[in-house]
Amino acid sequence: MATNDPKGAERRRSQRISLAVDVYVVSLDPSVSFRGRLNTIQVSRHGCLVGTRRPFRRGTQLRLELFDTNRSTTAQVVHSDPTRTYTRMWNVALELGEPGNFWGIESPPQDLGSHSGEV
Repeated sequence: MATNDPKGAERRRSQRISLAVDVYVVSLDPSVSFRGRLNTIQVSRHGCLVGTRRPFRRGTQLRLELFDTNRSTTAQVVHSDPTRTYTRMWNVALELGEPGNFWGIESPPQDLGSHSGEV
C-alpha cells in the first residue's frame, strides 16, 4: 500500500506531474554502458523518475533526448530503487543539469515553467 511521504514532498523543489514521456537515454560515463529508450513516470522542472530494467549508480551522468523534438539535456542519477510491483524493475530518479520545462508541457504548473533557462 502506498503512503504519502510528507517529509519527501516538503523536501522537493518543484511539483511532480505524472506523465509518460518517451526519452532516449545515453550514459556519458565511460564505465557505464547504456543507451536506450525509457519512459518517464513523473516529471518536474528539476528532473524525472524513469522505469528501467537495471539500477544506475548514484551520480552517473546521462544525456536525455526527447523523441520527435531536437531537445536534449544532461542529467545525473539521484537514486535507484527496486519497484514494489515488478521484479527486475527499478525506479530511477534523475536530476536535470538545467532546471526548466524541458518536457515541453504546454500549460505547466507555475513552478514547472517559471525558469528562464528552458531548453
